[in-house]
Amino acid sequence: MAHPRQSALQDFRFNQRVLQDAINGVRIPDYLGLELVQLCVVAGIRRNAGFGHELRGLTPRFTRALNAQAIMYSKDIPDMNDPEEFPYCIWYPSTPSRDTCRKLITLYPWMKYQVGRVCAVANYDDLYKKLDILPEVGIAEEARENGSEAIYSAIVKQPVKYAVFNDYSNSLVLENPPISAMNGNTCVTTLLESKQSFKRPRAKSILKSDINGFESLLYDICEDMSVDVKRSEPRSIDQSVVIPLLYSPLPADLPTVDKDMLILSAAYHGNIDRYMRLRHPQKIKGELACLIRGIYHDPLFAKFWSLQPTPDIYDWRIRRAINARFLMTNDLSRITPTTPVGELPYLIWFPQPAYHGVYEELARLRPEMKLQAARACIVANYQRSFEEIDPPHDPALVQEAQESPNPFFLKHLRAKEAQGDTTGEDHGSEYWKYFTIKHALKPSTPTILGELNASSIGTTQTWIYDGVEAEMSNVEVSICTPEEVKQCGISDVMFRYPSTE
Repeated sequence: MAHPRQSALQDFRFNQRVLQDAINGVRIPDYLGLELVQLCVVAGIRRNAGFGHELRGLTPRFTRALNAQAIMYSKDIPDMNDPEEFPYCIWYPSTPSRDTCRKLITLYPWMKYQVGRVCAVANYDDLYKKLDILPEVGIAEEARENGSEAIYSAIVKQPVKYAVFNDYSNSLVLENPPISAMNGNTCVTTLLESKQSFKRPRAKSILKSDINGFESLLYDICEDMSVDVKRSEPRSIDQSVVIPLLYSPLPADLPTVDKDMLILSAAYHGNIDRYMRLRHPQKIKGELACLIRGIYHDPLFAKFWSLQPTPDIYDWRIRRAINARFLMTNDLSRITPTTPVGELPYLIWFPQPAYHGVYEELARLRPEMKLQAARACIVANYQRSFEEIDPPHDPALVQEAQESPNPFFLKHLRAKEAQGDTTGEDHGSEYWKYFTIKHALKPSTPTILGELNASSIGTTQTWIYDGVEAEMSNVEVSICTPEEVKQCGISDVMFRYPSTE
């Protein structure tokens, strides 16, 4: 028999006031088709006791939210049979009582780890001791964040800890959970306090957040994407704890930090161990650009990525960067007659030119790469190879030749232009091709930043690495500048070292 509200799932209307009422637990919308509408309803169910009962059984997500509501606010444990009916988070925005927790694990003993996390949030150290569960890193991080010192100490003193919770997928590994350190992969309750406002979905927008009306978050343990009537500022993180970790060995257990900056730095420098330990399943803002930079500058990082399963290198820009780095390390095995055009790199001379014979063979193997092969010869001053490749006149090559101390290259290109042998391209949509090796070897930034965070790592310019750039010069200069200098208010190197230039 169909649910009385079944037809509402096919109704895709939007009304901001109605969604605000849903979040506040005032009324359920008559239309439930939009993903945003369902998120607002789930938020209302979880945050308001007694709200939304008529939606039970309509979708698994609504039922899970109602079961979480019953556990957190009611003394009556819901009857749950289907695995899809069991909620993941039962500790936010409220925690169940000790008695409710005891009843819960009596009826559903496999939920004892979730009860353990309740104990960490609510400081039920007496109940925690009776659970007889493995020392779990998510519970430890939650206990540390919520001041449950007894629970935290009981876990961290153990020689081995385990990762039962997976807050990225809202799942638990109850059988043979992996051994794990505390790596900051827990969506602790303070993160849940940060809310995002919603807006009218716009189907024709190119931005996913505009299409949906909300931003997809890294964590969604409450299944409501933290939507609210108003946006609340994210918690403030003491970055003074993070900065020393950029240039120090990582501790066995990470402190409470916003690790985005550490992830970007590890990707930028091609640090395999750090990156694999710190990264999230989904890439954060700026991570792709930093990965591409790391691959370009470290052949071993490129080798590592070349061995990853296809889903990990789904982005063609990563594959293109790998191909570029292998080529510059004198290996053309990844450039074949069938390599997709989108995976053929343009920048194949920085940070390190290949052996000159590699460029000659490349031009023979893939004639459409003749221009970049010739440009690499200009940068590396491979005159004979350049003559062998014999490129046509091209404005980007001319730009590079003008920077070369060898006048031969520019003369050759001018002669080609006079002969009418020219590409006829202006590279307008790929303006980054006009940046030369001189631009790639630019000096360190003169700016000294007083405060550093993940946004200090520049990833918005589109050049050098085939239209992608990552820049950590701001961070490096600021870290290397003595504290006493920064405390004097000096924000530019020119004030430390005046020049007549």
